[in-house]
Amino acid sequence: MKNNTAVIIMAAGAGTRFKSKYSKLLHNMAGKPVISYLASLMKKVKPSQTVFVVSFQKEQVLKAIGDAKGFSFVEQKVLDGTAGAVRVALPSLRSDIKKIIVIPGDTPTIPEDLLLELMEDKRRVVVVGTRIEDPTGYGRIKTDKKGLALKIIEETDLGKEDKKIDLVNTSIYCFERNFMEQTLKNIPKNKKKNEFYLTDVIEMANKSKIAVGCIDFPCADCVLGPNDRAGLVEISLAVWMERAVNLLYNGVTVLDPSRVFIDDDVTVSKDVVINPDVYLTGNTVIEEDVQILEGCRINNSKIGKGSVVGPYVIIDGAELGPENKIGPFTYVRPGTKTDKKVKIGGFVETKKITVGEGSKIPHLSYVGDAIIGKGVNIGCGVITCNYDGFNKHTTEIGDNVFVGSDSQLIAPVKLNDNAYVAAGTTVTSEVPTDSLAISRVKQKNIEGYAIKLRNKKSKKHEE
Repeated sequence: MKNNTAVIIMAAGAGTRFKSKYSKLLHNMAGKPVISYLASLMKKVKPSQTVFVVSFQKEQVLKAIGDAKGFSFVEQKVLDGTAGAVRVALPSLRSDIKKIIVIPGDTPTIPEDLLLELMEDKRRVVVVGTRIEDPTGYGRIKTDKKGLALKIIEETDLGKEDKKIDLVNTSIYCFERNFMEQTLKNIPKNKKKNEFYLTDVIEMANKSKIAVGCIDFPCADCVLGPNDRAGLVEISLAVWMERAVNLLYNGVTVLDPSRVFIDDDVTVSKDVVINPDVYLTGNTVIEEDVQILEGCRINNSKIGKGSVVGPYVIIDGAELGPENKIGPFTYVRPGTKTDKKVKIGGFVETKKITVGEGSKIPHLSYVGDAIIGKGVNIGCGVITCNYDGFNKHTTEIGDNVFVGSDSQLIAPVKLNDNAYVAAGTTVTSEVPTDSLAISRVKQKNIEGYAIKLRNKKSKKHEE
């Protein structure tokens, strides 16, 4: 049956409970848009066809889904309810589809096993429910003694006895296609909301003598999407915790899993140590024996084996070699690429540079648009002046160059191998191999002037 199953994902609504101008499906959940989780799940379970029903902010939703290869999309131009969403999707189904699974787009943590179970289920109609301590706000599933679903009662229609029911509707369904096509035509419009509810199908099936299966799923957090931002944060924290704990069981030391935030596409190797308040995002790769100290954010970057990332470092779009030492309080910007045993120290900012083996930028420097050789030492407070107000220019620094503190390198400029730049120098032209570059105003000392200055300030203060 799996090969004749289509999954319809309802991704048309706005999510008004989020009190946001953005669709609920676009909000970030543990590093990715909510809707992207279902797109990833569909690629894993591979139903015969996947149809996304979109409407509100459809272009942004499609972008969040990402690689749309193998997916179908239909627009629900009139937001007339969940049954209306299924109705617009039916014409797009292939002729060989025999079964339809319907999933809300805001349920990002649906387990793969549950979806596979639904695909193999032989019953004509199935609804998934779950039990929660406080079911307020959810529709309830009324069942018979055999556990078959009799009807779904909306919160606003609950009677006194119905309110005692703790089995709530997840809005996850499985239908035989022929039954659904016939039944949709007869769903009445709800007078209160002026919409067509898919929940009515359960009672209609019973009236047609069709037994409705009910899966009482034990993990409510897995099958209920967030109703508001607080719920989204709760789910996100659970997902982040699960990822961190998985790392623990795969040879990674995570000192406090509740304070580490790792995206799904991040790769972390064995014997890495991750301190609290660390964010690893995008397609980041952390190789073996790396230590990441507290407060770091590493995005779309590669950190080489044995490197140490000091406290409060931001690394974005960089590729750092093995045995590097970075930080603390360092900003490594996109395009930074280092060889092994490179040091980028405290309060340093780099951008679009390559750094050779053993070179050091120890502290308080900005180095951008530069090519740096091996064994180079960049002194404290050095700046590559790479921007002239119109264009960016490159600074080239050869092997074993020493650049003294508080120097400015006015790009485009080249410092050849083994050159020395004296502290406080402004370099405006090429420095030859084995040469010293120095540009300072001649120092002048005026003896006794300090005494006169102090006396002058003292008299002014007395007045």
